[in-house]
Amino acid sequence: MRIGVLCSGGDSPGMNAAIRGAVLRGVDVHGFEMVGFMDGWRGFHDSDLLPLDRPAVRGISPLGVMMLGTRRVPPIDGRPGEETDLTDFTARFASYELDGFMLIGGNGTQTVANILADSGINVVGLPKTIDNDLAATDYTFGFDTAVSIAAEAIDRLRTTGESHRRCMILEVMGRDAGWIALHAGMAGGAQAMLIPEFPE
Repeated sequence: MRIGVLCSGGDSPGMNAAIRGAVLRGVDVHGFEMVGFMDGWRGFHDSDLLPLDRPAVRGISPLGVMMLGTRRVPPIDGRPGEETDLTDFTARFASYELDGFMLIGGNGTQTVANILADSGINVVGLPKTIDNDLAATDYTFGFDTAVSIAAEAIDRLRTTGESHRRCMILEVMGRDAGWIALHAGMAGGAQAMLIPEFPE
């Protein structure tokens, strides 16, 4: 089998480790041929890909820079609510002689994975978002690192706040999900945590 790997959306800790693990398992255990598309869907559209084998992924796990890159490029044309025309997409997919995709990304990427799966394309979606806001998964990769960094920031703010007898406020990422604030606040002993799920 020939599997295409790409990352879409924002970067997140653990993406390189996910690629490395998938490649080693796919190539060594299952005998798959794997190719990576550079800068997400841009690489898919522009035929910018590289073979992924054991030497290609050696030493990438601890790197901060995502080896394949990522961009917010739409994979398919269309607007929300309209029926998706996958004619051009499936023709390009076939031109690469792919048997399936491994898509690493958050909400948007997993929505696309679902659309492709419904159209008969073999897809595995890896849930990547520091916000931990994907349904049907306990923890997305990137979330644990975000919580650890936020909890460390709370520890550092506490000493400054106590020294100056001030209340300190730490704003964290999460968009419409309060998971980072909740977990970091509990870990850091915050007095109060304000999360978007309970705006009042």
